[in-house]
Amino acid sequence: MAQPDFDPQPVAVRIYPIQYISKCKAVRCRERATTAVDGAGRHVRQVELCDRRARAVVDRERARGLESRDWR
Repeated sequence: MAQPDFDPQPVAVRIYPIQYISKCKAVRCRERATTAVDGAGRHVRQVELCDRRARAVVDRERARGLESRDWR
């Protein structure tokens, strides 16, 4: 019997605005987070980042071959 894959490989990076106040989760960043990046393809692994760091993550993931879905 086939077992379900509970940890699938990511296919896309989702970017969407956040509606709450949060600090950027990057180390030593003091900017306000305005964007949530879901790099694993699941909402359980989202990270709140400032726009500058979010763009860097998206560029890095595109280089890995993942598509990006910008919902801002």
